Amino acid sequence: MATHHVRIGKPRLEGRAPGPWRWAAIAVGLVALIGGGSQVMARRDRAEQALRDAYWRVDGPPCAPLDPKVFRSLGHYPQVTPYDETLYRRAGGTMTCTHLADRIDGAKVRYQVCKFNAPNYLAVGLGGREWFYDLGGARSAAVTVIKDEVRCVVIPPFRM
Repeated sequence: MATHHVRIGKPRLEGRAPGPWRWAAIAVGLVALIGGGSQVMARRDRAEQALRDAYWRVDGPPCAPLDPKVFRSLGHYPQVTPYDETLYRRAGGTMTCTHLADRIDGAKVRYQVCKFNAPNYLAVGLGGREWFYDLGGARSAAVTVIKDEVRCVVIPPFRM
């Protein structure tokens, strides 16, 4: 084979090379796609946050008070759970806690919220003081502790 018949070079491409306007259109399309996707994600995140807020917000009638002698005379030891500086003792049920942050009197305040699923009795201890609540009848409760103030309300049953 003769070497003068072999030619080495780039193969010819058919058609024209993309011009700068075509690249600009592709870039604009990518930016629009990313922007739309981020808006969808932000909308979904706001919806999830709204569901979490609705789950943790407490509103309802106050829990019935309980005579401390009744709680202390239980035939079995209550379940004890410390959370931050608060000590929760309950007879029955389960609990879950978190922290929320709200503006109270113009200042941002971080506080705890604990939800109790159907305890019979509940005791909350904070700073040497104790509060006792009667939740008989399988009622659920939510307790908030804001600036050393304990508040217990009866809430609808919930799932954890």
